[in-house]
Amino acid sequence: MAQILAPRTEPEVIHASEDRALAVWQELYPGHWLLLEVTHEEDSEPLTGRLLAVASTDLALVRLWQEHIQQGKITALLYGRSTDAGPTVVA
Repeated sequence: MAQILAPRTEPEVIHASEDRALAVWQELYPGHWLLLEVTHEEDSEPLTGRLLAVASTDLALVRLWQEHIQQGKITALLYGRSTDAGPTVVA
């Protein structure tokens, strides 16, 4: 049986000039995929970055991600804060 994939949406290219903690970018763009250029890392863990683009799907960012990798830039592909309802805890 063939699987039908949703149409790929085009990313919104941003190229922010300011550095922010990755968690801050995730809070600013809930429910979106983020492509960031890593500007500071510690023990190989990315900590801060510049926002390059956002999209509703991770697949929409693949082309841009590959372009930046080929330029030798360190990037991170992250999902913004989830807007889905969490589990209900009953005590």
